[in-house]
Parts: sequence; C-alpha cells; structure tokens
Amino acid sequence: RLPTMVTGLDVGLRRLEFVALLFFFIICEAKSERIKRPEIPQQITWFYANNLDIGASFLGDVVGLNEVPGLLQEKQCRIFHSTSNHFCGVCNTRAAPNCTAGGPEEKDNPGKATYTMVVSSKQEVDDWHAYLVQGNSTRVLVTKPEHSSTYGCYAFNFYDRDMTNGLGCYRWEVQYFSDPAWPQLSHDP
Repeated sequence: RLPTMVTGLDVGLRRLEFVALLFFFIICEAKSERIKRPEIPQQITWFYANNLDIGASFLGDVVGLNEVPGLLQEKQCRIFHSTSNHFCGVCNTRAAPNCTAGGPEEKDNPGKATYTMVVSSKQEVDDWHAYLVQGNSTRVLVTKPEHSSTYGCYAFNFYDRDMTNGLGCYRWEVQYFSDPAWPQLSHDP
C-alpha cells in the first residue's frame, strides 16, 4: 500500500475552495434584503381558568364582551371580541395561575399579568368604572380611577373575585393616556 500523501497542490486547492465558499456567503449576505415583517391583522390574548364556564362568564357577563359563536374549540376555549380585530380567549387546557395565598397582586403570582383596555378619554374610563361597579360587587373587585403623572394616564384596575375557578389571578385595567406622545386611535393593523 502506498501512503496517502497530501501534495502542495491538494492543500492549495482546498484553500482555494474554502476562500471561494467564504466569498460566496459574503456576497449572498450582502445581497440579501431584510424580509419585511408580515402584518398582524388580528390578535388574541389567552387567559386560563380552571372552570371554563366561570372564566367565560367573567368575560361575557361581567366585562360585557361578545363571544364568537360556533367555534370548534368551544369545549376547551371560548373567544370574545374585545375590539374589531382583537379578542380575549379563555381556556381550560392548562391549569390557571394559583394566587389564592396573596391574591392577584401577590409578588410571586405565577399569572401576574395586566390586560389593559385603552380608551379615548377620561370620561370613558369613568363610564367603564360605573359599568363594572353596577350590580357586580359579588363578582368583580374594582379599584378607584386615579391619575398617574408618572405614566401619563388615568386608569383603574378590576379583578374577578373567583381566584380558584375564574380569572381572579389576572389584573384587568381600563386606561386613558393623557401623555401626548401616545398614538391616537388608528384603524390600520
């Protein structure tokens, strides 16, 4: 058997192949254009409840959102219109956050999240407050609307009182931005 020998020509060809390949990738990278971000025409925010009907009742009966009828997934998830292109969904497909020890504002609440509904005026915040307070005291806890100079907004929070089966571990907020830099309502996605 003859020993395998690498000649100077072989090494030179391998180096040339490497340089050519490297050059090819540099040219391709330089020519490639950044792909434009696809549009987001609709959005769903998902919440989890241990009892689907109780969670759905909070969105439908207390908050007053309209359910999307006839969806195939309605035994596991129910979806509600919050605006024309945004939806809130409640599911029982995983355990809801557990915050029974300290409530929704508990420091270590695993589901600590705020769902904020942005409205167009301070009056609309007050209207939402009045709407939620009326006859719902056993089902919803509503804080007082306040102005925050730190965040440039006028807002209040509300909570489902059912922290075991409903959506009680989530914070809900109705807010008006008094900050002039906040974008005005647009119908573009």
